[in-house]
Amino acid sequence: MKKHLRSFKEFLSEAKDPTYYQETFYFTILISMSKEMGGSRDETKNDIRAVPEVLTVTLIEPEKGGVQRDLGTKYLSSLKLHVRKPKEVNKVDLMRRLVLHISNLRGVSVLRYKEHKPKPRRKAFHGTYKITELDYQKVRRQKAAEYQKDKAQYISTGPQKTGGTPFSKKASTKRGKSAPAGFGGLEEETLDEDILITIEKDKDNLMAFGTNRELNQKIWNDEKEIRAGVKGAMMDIIDEFLEGLEMDLDIKDIVLTGSMANYNWSKFSDLDLHILVDFAEVNENEAMVKKFFDAVRSRWNKLHYITIKGHEVEIYVQEEHEPHTSTGVYSLMKNEWLVKPQKIKPEIDEATTQKKVEAVVKELDKLRSLYDNKLYEQSLEAAQRVKDKIGRMRKGGLERAGIYSPENLAFKILRRSGDIEKLFDIYTKSYDKVFSLDQ
Repeated sequence: MKKHLRSFKEFLSEAKDPTYYQETFYFTILISMSKEMGGSRDETKNDIRAVPEVLTVTLIEPEKGGVQRDLGTKYLSSLKLHVRKPKEVNKVDLMRRLVLHISNLRGVSVLRYKEHKPKPRRKAFHGTYKITELDYQKVRRQKAAEYQKDKAQYISTGPQKTGGTPFSKKASTKRGKSAPAGFGGLEEETLDEDILITIEKDKDNLMAFGTNRELNQKIWNDEKEIRAGVKGAMMDIIDEFLEGLEMDLDIKDIVLTGSMANYNWSKFSDLDLHILVDFAEVNENEAMVKKFFDAVRSRWNKLHYITIKGHEVEIYVQEEHEPHTSTGVYSLMKNEWLVKPQKIKPEIDEATTQKKVEAVVKELDKLRSLYDNKLYEQSLEAAQRVKDKIGRMRKGGLERAGIYSPENLAFKILRRSGDIEKLFDIYTKSYDKVFSLDQ
């Protein structure tokens, strides 16, 4: 209370100063709100407004780059804060102090924050601007020539401006390496890709999977080992996960796999951390153990949104004896590569990939219609069929032609577009409706 009074007195003294000028700035935060411990989003916004120096609090909608996600027991929300900066107070220290205040609110955790620097606005044009038909046709021809030049560069070099590889639309007849059972399922795989695929129903939506010249240097140190700070953050997350299990497990190894352990990483890539355990040591019914760990890790991944260097962390529990046939596997416990990644050039059957995507999207539209018409039992059965179909489709593609198969690429596009998430959302909601008792 004394601090608040002192701060208010400083504010009043500044206001009396004829040279006083109030400096303000914006910064954004991503918060996690517990539905059981905290209040609603509006109540939380009001609580944050009451924090000293905070002037306004606004939601950042997803279309503007924010996160507004319901995770069941928690809610993730991106907020933009307009704050007042007192004289002789460091901006970074002020942000840290405000984040600490907000984190002390009941049921609220600040996951990340940064200063918001809006793009400079263009000066408004005042007056009259005339353009003739000749001018219009000249600009049109110039734009068409630029488009053809850019198109030729993309085809010849791939999505990277330098060091890229040309695109190829020829279907591959060579059998690729299939993903192991533990590294498969519905998660990101681990081979290099150099693909640019256009979904026919949305020609502006380009899903690019590019092969990079080097591993992600925010994560790796000269491609030999993981950076010390990154590894420390990963191990802290694993420790937190294992503490929540409350089980005495003999951890055989902890490995990083997926595209972040390979050259096909992108801004979409997750950090896939696999905890290796001997399922037989847990219980002789290994199938039951696998289902248990799958359920636990699925719930943990849904309830937490943790990022390292801008990439979301996903945790999996894997059977120790599953073979390492992925092309990029790094041991965190041994600090060494178990499988060192290699660069390869892909060949893509784009037309078949598009057909696979469109077929699944049509089934998802029918599924949504069943749910919207309150046919919950039918939507539950249909959702299960679509889940099984996608699983079989992807597994068959991996076994037949590897990561570059149309089936696996179709899955990746569906995952990035959010359709896989929508499928699981309808499945969960349908399940809850079927087993709920209203009367």
